[in-house]
Amino acid sequence: MTGGSQDFTLVEADVSLTGKEWKKHPIVTGPEAPCILGIDYLRSGYFEDLKGLRWAFGIAAVVTEGIKKLNTLPGLSENPSAVGLLKVQEQQVPIATSIVHCRQYRTTRDAVIPIHKMIHELETQGVVSKTHSPFNSPIWPVRKSEGEWRLTVDYRALNEVKPPLSAAVPDMLELQYELESKAAKWYATIDIANAFFSIPLAAECRPQFAFTWRGVKYTWNRLSQGWKHSPTICHGLIQTTLEKGEAPEHLQYIDDIIVWGNTAAEVFEKGKEIIQILLEAGFAIKKSKVKGPAREIQFLGVKWQDGRRQIPTDVINKITAMSPPTNKKETQAFLGAIGFWRMHIPEYSQIVSPLYLVTRKKNDFHWGPEQQQAFAQIKQEIAHAVALGPVMTGPDVKNVLYSAARSHGLSWSLWQKVPGETRGRPLGFGVKATEGLKPITPQLRRKSLLPMKEFKLPRR
Repeated sequence: MTGGSQDFTLVEADVSLTGKEWKKHPIVTGPEAPCILGIDYLRSGYFEDLKGLRWAFGIAAVVTEGIKKLNTLPGLSENPSAVGLLKVQEQQVPIATSIVHCRQYRTTRDAVIPIHKMIHELETQGVVSKTHSPFNSPIWPVRKSEGEWRLTVDYRALNEVKPPLSAAVPDMLELQYELESKAAKWYATIDIANAFFSIPLAAECRPQFAFTWRGVKYTWNRLSQGWKHSPTICHGLIQTTLEKGEAPEHLQYIDDIIVWGNTAAEVFEKGKEIIQILLEAGFAIKKSKVKGPAREIQFLGVKWQDGRRQIPTDVINKITAMSPPTNKKETQAFLGAIGFWRMHIPEYSQIVSPLYLVTRKKNDFHWGPEQQQAFAQIKQEIAHAVALGPVMTGPDVKNVLYSAARSHGLSWSLWQKVPGETRGRPLGFGVKATEGLKPITPQLRRKSLLPMKEFKLPRR
């Protein structure tokens, strides 16, 4: 490494980051723009004003000090295995129309000790109990993203003989659209601890959920994970609880709840009220599962800030670190990881079409230059994906749908133009790819002019 010297002038300038309070800061000036490893311009890298707003280059002002956090409220649990008991009658759930008995298959060695400990703890808490039942379903341990294990049972065979339920959980995409339309400044999220295990089952409904572990048969006294109707029943009971408690405005997806507002104090009060309603009803809430108030937050796997949907940084890092697939199963897993974010990527289907080709049953797996180029390109697109929204409403707001019929299929993008903004904001992108080199017909051209279902705006 070589270096040299150059003369610079140090001057002081009056700088105001608030428009009111002015301070003198040193500024280095010179005839050229030098390569400097670091400049301590604002001493600690930020400036904090009298209101507690912390300023730094490249980001908006955010309050980082003096904000009351929801996870400091009394009644929240620090027990990682916390389980509540909802104060309702034992639930009558649909009973299987025929007996299902499936043998236990081998489980992952790493899961044996954690699952054994978990079953013992759940028995102590009254969630499971020993039983004699003609039913049996195999245990299917699932590793969580943080490395812990979740006790689930493979109820696929039982789900085949279940009577139907009319109610259903909300559509996740509809909830995202509604949250996007709020264009909130502050958010907070609440995740109920082991919500399924908090819901008591009627005794006559329990035998169908039996499973075997180390030669001992158990069944669930509470709602189990893996059964098809559990999300519907759980969502409905939590929704009823919040309605009876006259909870403030919120969005709920099963046991995940989000509140929003224009100030941290507003969001804190909303979150506090909802937490109190849930605790009084018998649910348990862990401190670690309460987030905010915060300017940006994750909800339903999406990063939210100022009403905009963004791909979380950890998701981007995980996708961009993936190695090229070596078989069809790995290719399908990669496509599954990126498919959720397709609305952030212009021409998504065109980019990944070479990857879908190698997953078809009639095709042998062959990873060639075309697949490698598509693999690298889609990872690059994910890394630089744009934020979507926020969705605004009003008489002067214009929604513009751009569509085009190209050789590979039909592409479209939805934009919104708001008064006072020089550029439109993207709300989503989409592509309807055609098979092979199938020509674009006039009928397909007309179809491309139709707004697509995935771009449906919230009803006001």
